[in-house]
Amino acid sequence: PRMDITANWKQTIGQVGKNYAETIKATNIKYVVNLSSVGAHLADGCGPVSGLHIVEKALNSLTGVNVKHLRPMFFYANLLANVGMVKHMNIIGNNFGGTDFKFAVVDTNDIAEAAFEELNNLKFSGSSVRYVASDEVSTDEIAKEIGNAIGKPELPWVTFSDEQAFGGMVQAGLTEEIAKNYAEMGHAISNGTMYADYWANHPSTLGKTKLKDFAKVFAVVYSQN
Repeated sequence: PRMDITANWKQTIGQVGKNYAETIKATNIKYVVNLSSVGAHLADGCGPVSGLHIVEKALNSLTGVNVKHLRPMFFYANLLANVGMVKHMNIIGNNFGGTDFKFAVVDTNDIAEAAFEELNNLKFSGSSVRYVASDEVSTDEIAKEIGNAIGKPELPWVTFSDEQAFGGMVQAGLTEEIAKNYAEMGHAISNGTMYADYWANHPSTLGKTKLKDFAKVFAVVYSQN
């Protein structure tokens, strides 16, 4: 996403979805695989993902169009934004987490595999959702695996307040609108609302890429920065 947005980010995302819906209708497309996100069941309170809720609604409103919404989990790749923090502060964290805090994560290769499967088979009808996850881990496990991979086995996961997360992102150069939405999304992860529908409609299988696999990727990026 663009990081210079100052207007309502949710509505900006939602408008893109409405534009897609108009084009799909005009071109008589009958099957759509939409890359959405875990948390898109929430109309508000989930940062940019609540913008994807608007996108899903726009696509669901199309008559005679079969839509499969892929809702992947928190991307492993998002953790790469913490490389500087790990290197210079010897911590990793966000405004969610804790000793017993567990959530699901995903690798983009597993998302691509799910998208290919849906597009290749076209066995879906109406509007439906598919959750895509690679692993289910605690934030402490994330810190441990990454720490071991980079030679910092004592690396701790630190849970920031929403205010600390917002301030850090603004200091790093994000606009207040972007930072506010990311902090809101982290809060939704923390209080469980973002993942509630995932746990209620848990996928039967998880993807191939596990946390140990991603930790090796993190280590490579870490060594290059």
